[in-house]
Amino acid sequence: MKTIYLLLGGLLCLSSALSVAQGKDYGEGVQNFADSKILNNKDGSHDHWQGIGRFSTMNGDCTATLLDTHDPSGTMPTPAYVLTSGHCTELTNANIVTNKPILGVMQFNYFADTAPYLTYPMKKIAWRSIQGVDMAIIELDVSLQTLLQDGIQPLGLATERPVDGTDVLIVGAPIHDQNTLRLAACTLQPAQEIVEGRWVWRNTLMTRCKDMEGGGSGSPLLDRRTNKIIGVIGTGNLTIQAHPCEQHAPCTPVGDSYKAIPDDVYGNPTDFLSRCFVEGLLVQDVNSSCPLYPVFSVSAAADSPQRYVRIGKKDDGSADIPTWNYPFTINTPFYRHKTVRTAMDCEKPQDYSGVISAQDAFINTEIGDQVGMHFLCILGVDSADQRPSEGLINNVLSLPVEILNNAPIAQPELSFTTGVQVSTTANELPHRTYAYKFGPTGTTDCSDKTDYSTSEYIYAWLENSDLPGKLCTIAYDISRQASEPRIDILNPTPAKPKDVQDAP
Repeated sequence: MKTIYLLLGGLLCLSSALSVAQGKDYGEGVQNFADSKILNNKDGSHDHWQGIGRFSTMNGDCTATLLDTHDPSGTMPTPAYVLTSGHCTELTNANIVTNKPILGVMQFNYFADTAPYLTYPMKKIAWRSIQGVDMAIIELDVSLQTLLQDGIQPLGLATERPVDGTDVLIVGAPIHDQNTLRLAACTLQPAQEIVEGRWVWRNTLMTRCKDMEGGGSGSPLLDRRTNKIIGVIGTGNLTIQAHPCEQHAPCTPVGDSYKAIPDDVYGNPTDFLSRCFVEGLLVQDVNSSCPLYPVFSVSAAADSPQRYVRIGKKDDGSADIPTWNYPFTINTPFYRHKTVRTAMDCEKPQDYSGVISAQDAFINTEIGDQVGMHFLCILGVDSADQRPSEGLINNVLSLPVEILNNAPIAQPELSFTTGVQVSTTANELPHRTYAYKFGPTGTTDCSDKTDYSTSEYIYAWLENSDLPGKLCTIAYDISRQASEPRIDILNPTPAKPKDVQDAP
């Protein structure tokens, strides 16, 4: 066993060295930004991607990659680790998971022409986070040595972050017309922090590779010339229906605002991970050079803090600055916090509060008096003397809140057809919700907030027998601010003369 293992490792290293020396194109001539290519492997031409495959749990399907963590000097079996996105295991924010059992399977050799695939059970979540990064390291219930004997080739981790413009590949298994592995080519683009719902990812990579759809989360981002892992894919702007910065519409700073840019595909860099494996094991020592540690977790109400707020007015006319109003629990005895306009500033140790006891933790400082995005940064610490190490700063929690301007909320824009059909128009502002009620013209009071029904849109048929009547409608923007009620008096549709017939 040892001889085969060492020989295989030596061959992999030799192959890698020759590829770099000769400038091998692992992209096989596929043009950057072209449509993705389905991968086959009956002839063994793609053996170097056998370690990329389908990651399946009760939460759904993603892509994951077997990491080359072997220790050539070791003689004992070592764990097999796969790299994927943090949200592929669970969606809880502010919760860094370590050493937690997981049910699921990993399928390797996942090509279009190689079924049945090589399938192995998962054992535990070794490390997972979606605060700051969207990344998970999963230990399989099989040794790396066994996978190597089964012919599955792991992929190595790059040790340096590539520059913008680098030619890259994404090899993953998005849910597509063919759900097995496919290859896409593109280049690294300049990237900043991104916000998606309550998640904030600060250190990011951005590409515009094609066909990265659902199921492609967790795909490795590869250097086209070396086949080394430089990042893990987490999200992208693949739909235009969602509100910018909400789920499925990650947004990024553009000028003075945050915008969702169609077709952007985002991931997190992985160059630091090579420091986290010693003798084939993922280190867990908080004093090590691995910046995955120390970890902490925060728990709070699902709707806290409120994502969208406004600056109000006090009785004396002065500005009523919104506050965080954030009660929470944290699994460290103390914490520090600060408010910033740019999430990356959470990773700067300056301007944090003094150490605060975690008992009855509550942050209610002012958010700010400027329209736009603001972030609450929280660090969990064990003592007043704990310094902001690289790992602690990397794991800081960033919570986004957007202050909206105080422009009046527009009333609903409605369409009336033949006096009995009512609906919101095509020109109605997006991402709003509505309240409505209908009743007798003389007794229905639109200013009375009772008896309203709520809906994501308005569509109704009113029979002539129900008319005349009064229709009251209210629009709510994304911060739940209400418009003034719109009032419409609806009358019956005139009956057609008996000798007039509808055209066929």
